[in-house]
Amino acid sequence: MRILVADDSPVIRGAVTELLTKNGFEVVQAADGIEAVQKFYSELPDLVLLDLQMPGLNGYVACRLIKEDFKVAHIPVIILTAHQTAEDRYWAHKSGADAYITKDHLGSDLLAAIRSARASRALAELTGGEEREPLDQVGVMSRVCEMLDRQLLEASIVNDIVTLATKTLDLRSTVQQVLQIVRRFVEYDVAGLALREDKTLGIRASGPLSRDDINQFRGLVAGHFEQAISAPVEPSGLTVWLDEDAVVDNDSDTGGLPSFWTLALRSRSEVLGMLALGSAKPGLYTPQIVRTLRMVEFPMSMVVESAYHHQKMLEQEARMSLSSLYQRS
Repeated sequence: MRILVADDSPVIRGAVTELLTKNGFEVVQAADGIEAVQKFYSELPDLVLLDLQMPGLNGYVACRLIKEDFKVAHIPVIILTAHQTAEDRYWAHKSGADAYITKDHLGSDLLAAIRSARASRALAELTGGEEREPLDQVGVMSRVCEMLDRQLLEASIVNDIVTLATKTLDLRSTVQQVLQIVRRFVEYDVAGLALREDKTLGIRASGPLSRDDINQFRGLVAGHFEQAISAPVEPSGLTVWLDEDAVVDNDSDTGGLPSFWTLALRSRSEVLGMLALGSAKPGLYTPQIVRTLRMVEFPMSMVVESAYHHQKMLEQEARMSLSSLYQRS
């Protein structure tokens, strides 16, 4: 088992290397964050030990670069640091680290954490190996810029969705607005948002849809929705809402949806709805796109649930008003 040890202190690197080699591990060393990322991609170790405070790149950024690359994200990263604050542990977790060990536990605790990570590494190897990809310093910094750009995009998307909660929109308009926001960063031919309580399916399309297109999409959504809620969902039982741009044209045909992906929207551990995306282009929904979509799962669920309860409240008030008028008459 090859382990990458990244620490700017030669004393710590030496102590950790001695401990690991005595226990049968092969060690690769890096003296700063940039070298750690370079060595990671050139050596492809089975596990990484990262210090937090290093020149060039700190451990948080180096960990994020590794964990945001879906091809190598399964390789365990253990933070090995002198810092013990709750803030440091929190950001290490947010960076994707698999474990957090302080340097006063360089003995049995560190070895136990490494052995625990070996099991997950062994399972990951069943999916196949990775290709080595040498990087120079410019390449490393380019990846940092790409990561920051992606995180800014994700933050902007989340903000756009959360902003919907401040607007007074009915449920149908909220659904269409959510699907419109998704279209800004994810390509699709047809998208839908199914609601469990009302058994409705709001649809937005990038072009004309035939009735066969709609029925095919509704059938796919119903099948995935049934699995998500563990209850029967008949395609005919989903009432379809079409946005104003989804003109029904019986002569059009998407030719099928080889790319189809769904995301269950949950509130308090219960499924309240499902986002569904379909495209005629095969292989469209890559792990990177799926990762971005999962980032908006919570705000999307929050906005949809808020709009649903708002509409139910308005409906209840309308019924009470009608009942009051009827009693007066």
